[in-house]
Amino acid sequence: MVINIPDPAAEGGGYVCGGAAAAAVEEHRVCLPPPRITVEKLRRRLADIFFPDDPLHGFKDQTRFRKLVIGLQFFFHVFQWGLDYSFELLKSDVVSGVTIASLAIPQKMMIFSNSGLRFK
Repeated sequence: MVINIPDPAAEGGGYVCGGAAAAAVEEHRVCLPPPRITVEKLRRRLADIFFPDDPLHGFKDQTRFRKLVIGLQFFFHVFQWGLDYSFELLKSDVVSGVTIASLAIPQKMMIFSNSGLRFK
């Protein structure tokens, strides 16, 4: 690989090929992964989607009750953040829900009226 580096000492703003900076450049060869069949690609993608980063590693050497709690927390996330939920967060969630409803309901009514449908 040859790098052209501007040389301020050269007359007319010339370039130096190579030079000290080019010696610092290293070339690394990377092998391509072996080709996979479509079924293998699909299996790996599904495994990455449904079991990211081996979620079952926390079950090792746990009691049955702790395994139940970990399983519930994995499938129902409310068991993770529910313990830290506060009244202040509830107030914020109610305000955001009312805000979204005040925008979405009139929008849906307008869409129904413009399309000729009647809303009840």
